[in-house]
Amino acid sequence: MGRIPDAWFDELRSRVNIVDVVSDYVVLKQKGRRFWGLCPFHGEKTASFSVDSETQSFYCFGCHKGGSVITFVMEIERMEFLDAVNLLSERAHLPLPERTQEPDADQSRALRERLYAANVEAARYYHAMLWRSEGAQALAYLHGRGLDDVGIRRFGLGAAPDGWDHLVRYLKSLGYREEEMKKAGLAGEKDGRYYDMFRNAQGKVLGFGGRILGDGNPKYLNTSDTPIFNKRLGLYAINMVKKERSLKRLILVEGYMDVVSLRNHGVSGVVATLGTALTEEQARLIKRYAPEVHVCYDGDGAGQKAILRALDIFEAADMPARVIDIPDDMDPDDYVKKFGAEGFEALGTVPPAEYRMRRAADGLNLENQEDRMKYAIACCSILKRLKNPVEVASYLPKLSVQTGFSQQVLSEQIGTLAASGAGDPSGETRPRLGRKRREELPEHVKAEMTLVYLAANGLLDANLIPENTFETPLYARMFSLLRAGERPDALLSRLTEDEQADAAEALQTDRRLDREHAPEAGEDCLNRIGRHKLNEKIRETRGAYERESDNARKTELLVLLQKLTNELNQAKTGRKE
Repeated sequence: MGRIPDAWFDELRSRVNIVDVVSDYVVLKQKGRRFWGLCPFHGEKTASFSVDSETQSFYCFGCHKGGSVITFVMEIERMEFLDAVNLLSERAHLPLPERTQEPDADQSRALRERLYAANVEAARYYHAMLWRSEGAQALAYLHGRGLDDVGIRRFGLGAAPDGWDHLVRYLKSLGYREEEMKKAGLAGEKDGRYYDMFRNAQGKVLGFGGRILGDGNPKYLNTSDTPIFNKRLGLYAINMVKKERSLKRLILVEGYMDVVSLRNHGVSGVVATLGTALTEEQARLIKRYAPEVHVCYDGDGAGQKAILRALDIFEAADMPARVIDIPDDMDPDDYVKKFGAEGFEALGTVPPAEYRMRRAADGLNLENQEDRMKYAIACCSILKRLKNPVEVASYLPKLSVQTGFSQQVLSEQIGTLAASGAGDPSGETRPRLGRKRREELPEHVKAEMTLVYLAANGLLDANLIPENTFETPLYARMFSLLRAGERPDALLSRLTEDEQADAAEALQTDRRLDREHAPEAGEDCLNRIGRHKLNEKIRETRGAYERESDNARKTELLVLLQKLTNELNQAKTGRKE
C-alpha cells in the first residue's frame, strides 16, 4: 500500500477538530484555550486530561498518554493507524486518496484480500473437520487438555485429516489457485505437486499454528511470513483483547495453549507471541492495550532466560513490566489446570529487579564466599539500573543478609558502577525521553521542552534560537520543523507514533506561561542549556587532563579547563565578558 500524501492529512486536520472528536468520548470543560476532562485511559477523580485546540493535541498529565487526533482514535478504539484514518476520513466526508509510489497497489491489495479469504476458508475447514470422525483424535486431545466444546469453538480450534492434499483440493473447489495457497502459507510445493502445509492444525484467519498428534517432526508448525502475516508484528488472541475494555494489565505467555487454557479458566487479557521470541514491535503493540504487562513464561531454564530478554525489551519500550514466576518447572497451562484461576491470580507478581536478582543466584552457592561476592556484584549492577533511590534502598537489607556485605559497602559498589557507566548496555549519553516524565528530567532537558512550548505557541520566534541548542533528538526535530515554517497543529503528524506522547507533553506542559513572561523564560532556558554544555565540556576536559601523559598537552588542557570554569562562573552570576 502506498503512502498517503501529507497534503491529504493537512486537509483532514482542517476538517476534523480534536476537541469535537474527544468530546464524543469524554466530558470536557473549557479553561482558556484548553479543554479538561477525566482521562478515558486510566481511572481518576480529578481531571488531568488536556485537549489543546491550537496544537490539535491531547495529553494526560496522569498516565502520560498523548498525541494527535489519530493517536487518540487508535487508543480509544484500539485500532491500527489506517483504520483510525479511515474512521476520521468518513467523519470528515473526505475520501481517501489514491495511494502513491506503488503502481501495482490494486493488484497487491487484491492479492491480500484473496489470501485473507483463503485463510478464512481454511479455518472453517479445519474447524469443521474437528467435529467429524477424521478429527476424533484431535478432539480427544483437546478434551484431555481440559478444554470444553465452548472453549474450542471460541478459539476456532480445528484438526487436519490424514493425507497430503485435503485442504488443497477443498480450496481448489472454491476457486483458489495453488499458487495463492502457497503464498498464504497453507500449502507447500515439491516437484510440481502441492500439499497441505498443516496436518493436525489449530488456527486463526491470518495464519495457523499446529502440532502433530503422535510421533513425527516437526512437532510444532507455524505459518511462515506471508503478504498478510508477519510473526514479529502480531500477538495471538489480540483480537480478544480489543474487546476487553479498561484492562489494568496484559499477561504475556509463550504458547497458544497457555492462552487458551488461561482464558478458558476465566483469566482475561492473555496473549502470546507467534512462535517467536518477543520483538520490539510486539512490545509496542502491548503498550497500546494496557498500562502494564505481566510476563508469565514457563518455569524451566529456557523460560527464565526468555523472561530476562523480554524484560529488557519492555524496559527499552518504556512499558512497565512485572513477572509472574511459575514454580517447579511448570507452564501456565499446567498451573491453571492444577490450581484454577484463583490459584493462578494468587501467584502475584515480582518487579523486574527482584526477578533479575533471583536469576543472578542461579548456579551459585551462596555458602561459598567467592560466589557470594559474584552474586553481590551482579545484584549491584542490577540495582544500578533503577532510577528511584528509595527502590534501591529497599533491596539492600535483604542483599546484605544474603551476601554478608554491609549496606554501606553495597551502596558504594552501586555508586561506583553508576559513576563508571558499567551495567548500562545502551551506552546512551544523550537524554532519552519515554523513561522519565518532566518532573524527573534533567534541568537542561526541561529547558529544551519549554523552548519548544514557547515556539509552538507563538510566544517565541524560533528563528532566534541557535540550531545547535538542542541535544534531545525529538525536541531538535520539532524545533527544526517550526523554524521551517511548520504550523503547530501539524507538528504531531510529522512525528512517529512513539514520539507523539512526548511531543504532546512538550506542547502543553508549560500552560501557565504567557506572552509577557515568555522572553524572560526563553532567556532562562538558554542560560540553563548553556551551563549544562559548559559543565559537559569541563567534565570531558578534566577527564582528558587526567588521562594525558604529555606535560605540554597537560598544560594546554589545564589552561582550557580554567577558561571553561571562568565561563561557567560568569554564566551562573549572569555576567558577560
